[in-house]
Amino acid sequence: MTALTPGIVINTFTECINDGVALVTGQNPVDQQGWQYAIDSANDGVDGLQVGGNAYEIYNLALKETADDILVAINANMPLTGVNGTPADDGNIGWGDLFFNFSGQDFSSASNAGDLFGVRFAGTNDSLVPDIGLYGDVTATSTTAENSGFASIDAYNQHVATYGCTGVDCDPSLGDLAANDTYFNQNDSLNAIASGTYLTGISFLSDAELGAAGYALNQFAGEHTIAFRFSKSSICDRGFCQANEITKSVPEPSGIVGLGIIGLAITTRLRQRRKV
Repeated sequence: MTALTPGIVINTFTECINDGVALVTGQNPVDQQGWQYAIDSANDGVDGLQVGGNAYEIYNLALKETADDILVAINANMPLTGVNGTPADDGNIGWGDLFFNFSGQDFSSASNAGDLFGVRFAGTNDSLVPDIGLYGDVTATSTTAENSGFASIDAYNQHVATYGCTGVDCDPSLGDLAANDTYFNQNDSLNAIASGTYLTGISFLSDAELGAAGYALNQFAGEHTIAFRFSKSSICDRGFCQANEITKSVPEPSGIVGLGIIGLAITTRLRQRRKV
């Protein structure tokens, strides 16, 4: 069964919407190791008036599907535990949650309907669900107010446009989506799970395990690669997986002709034997 069919949107933001990234399955080729990558701008992370290359910069989001699991890797400058000594209410600005949208709706509509899946992967964040793991029936909320962040994606975009670099590759982006893509309500800043049904845990992956899985280690500029895997059975059990197509081998035309010639020869010999 295949979960990551074309057109699914997977995304994550920091807790303050200082950067974000989205991957749309099928938009980019799957490499020989089974990974698909969404490459984010290297010049749109925000740390006050410093835009680009700072602690909040996200470089890419990558996914791989196996027979049993989904593997996720995020390359960024921010560690799993976030950044301490910040203006956030708890002093820490960290990661939001990771969302999977299989519904075909825009993000806000899917959230309002409880049609998202979400992964809380950072234990230090302000997610409203208690445990690390995969959740279904997910609705989303914003944690930007308590993290001294942007009230909307549009506010983030305007800040990057005003204080960021100019020229090629200086516009804000969200990986496979433009920063102003209508998939996201530009007046919202939804980045954390508000509610959901716990489905299964996740297992973090070391660099060695990532390398063994064929991930392109050392090819991205981020200081940290956060990686984990989880069983896709809960997604399949809810009807979001499709059966793998099995193509039956068909003889080549030349093979069919060859079989015909052999059959004709056998028939001729049988007739000759009957005449004797």
